[in-house]
Formats: sequence, C-alpha cells, structure tokens
Amino acid sequence: MKKAVIRQIVFLGIILLISVIAFAGDKAIDGKITIDEEKLREVVLDVIRENPKEVLDIINKEARKQKKKNLAERLESSFKNRIEPIAVDEDTPVKGAKDALITIVEFTDFQCPYCSKGAKTVHKLLEKYPDKVRLALKNNPLDFHDQALPAAKAALATNKQGKFWEYHDLLFENSSKLNEEMLVKFAEDLKLDMERFNADRNSEAIAEQIEFEQQEAIEKKLKGTPSFVANGVVIRGAQKMDYFVKVVERLLGEMEEKQKKGS
Repeated sequence: MKKAVIRQIVFLGIILLISVIAFAGDKAIDGKITIDEEKLREVVLDVIRENPKEVLDIINKEARKQKKKNLAERLESSFKNRIEPIAVDEDTPVKGAKDALITIVEFTDFQCPYCSKGAKTVHKLLEKYPDKVRLALKNNPLDFHDQALPAAKAALATNKQGKFWEYHDLLFENSSKLNEEMLVKFAEDLKLDMERFNADRNSEAIAEQIEFEQQEAIEKKLKGTPSFVANGVVIRGAQKMDYFVKVVERLLGEMEEKQKKGS
C-alpha cells in the first residue's frame, strides 16, 4: 500500500511542477530542469503542507482500495483452503433451521468487543437467510478476559434449560462490564432454576466441553475471536455483513451448480 500511496502523491507532482520550474529558474541544462534532491524534497513538502486535504483524500482512497483488495484475496484464500467442517453435537447451542444448507460455527468470547459486533452481524445474516443458514456456537474464552470463562460456563448452563440465546444476547449487551453478580442476575431474570443453573455452570461436564472447544479452535488454527467456519470456509474476525453474504451466496451457488450436474 505504501508504494501505491507514494504513486498517488507523485501524481500531485503535476500540481508542484510549476513550483519546481519556478524554483529551478535558469538552472536548466540542455533543456532539462535540474534541482538537487534536498531542494526537491523541500518543494514536495511545501506542496503537501499547502494541500493537506488533497493528500489525505488520496491516502484514504488508496487505503480503502487496498482494504477491498485484501478482503477479496482473503475470500479467495478461504474458499481455496477450506478446512473440514466443524462437528456440531447435541451439547452445542444451535440457532436456525435444522435442515439449513449452511452451518456457520462460531468460536466466540463473551468479553470480546469484536465478538459482540460479530454476533450482531450473524444475527442479521440469519434474518436474511432464515431457511438456508443456521448458527452453532462454540466457546473460546481468551486468557486475558477474566470474565470470559465464567460467562461461557454460565451460558452453557442456560442451554440446558433452553435459554441459551436469550442469555447470549444479555452477555454481549453487557460484555464490557460482566461480573459474577450480572451472571446470576441474568439467569434470575430469565426465570431459570437457579439451583440447577449453579450446579451446571460449576460442573466438570461443562468445563470439559469448553476445554474441548478451545482445543478444537487451536487445532483448526482459529485462535483469534471471533472466528467462523461456514461449511469449511473460514471467516476470521468481525467482518461486515456484505462479506458474510458473499460467502453464503457463493456456497449456495456451488450447491446449486452441483445439483444441476447431478440431475
């Protein structure tokens, strides 16, 4: 990107050409303008100082173009280097149609701000594709988030009482200020059996499930949160809605093409 920005700034040279000519004056040799490197640098810096908005616009435009290119390359790489689909069992919270063509497995951390953002995006995606996409959630609480593991245990405990997604939403709505008191209050607000809730969240079974899911994330090289796997296609980070849509549409297109060839 740096080289591209420099090329764009050089384009501004058209603007500073007159300045250079004026500075060079009668220093032309054999019809060519000559100016030492230090003086040229001064002229360029002067033009930048006098045209800060134009230079900033060029840099921002190039940054946007480079970001778009990087995302396109990442998308192609994700489809080219697919991983084995992540297994979803009866203990995994799932949202969406059971017979959905696409299963997105999300590895999340309830104290991660990017996970909170990603959760909102995936919610919109499920609304857009109610019969074609379902979401399965797995936990990958990061060590430096002190409430992430307790929140993950509490969330899985609510899953045993059929209130996982309601609890999931409450956790993300308050992800920056989670504490033990909140974890209990949210469960009470959802009218859960508190004795069962506390027993489940402190159980070995849930602790082992989280450990297994964390190990699964490591083995699949999905250490960062959030990470998503859509039918084997990896989506890293809280990408925007249009990125998820591109993945889904492409997967659906592949299935349709395969069906045509099979018929």
